[in-house]
Amino acid sequence: MMHIKLIIPKVINKIKLRENLDDSAVREQAEKIIKKNTPDVEVFFYQNKSLYIRCQDSITANELFLNQEKIKKKINKFLSQEAIEKLIIKTK
Repeated sequence: MMHIKLIIPKVINKIKLRENLDDSAVREQAEKIIKKNTPDVEVFFYQNKSLYIRCQDSITANELFLNQEKIKKKINKFLSQEAIEKLIIKTK
């Protein structure tokens, strides 16, 4: 059994992490990660653990679609929590 002195700081850190993670922060970090490999991609919306991405052409959209699991894992790992469950990819 853990002592209360050890439990309270862990709970406080989890609460702070959730408060600091807002929509714009998720969008910014996701865009940085995605743009390393595909510079013509725009992350334009984040809502309900879904990240909306806009591409210039269908070839890029297909590449993102095929690699979406890797992309989600990288972003969630960077944010240290399951912030993204689904990628929604659109073309202009």
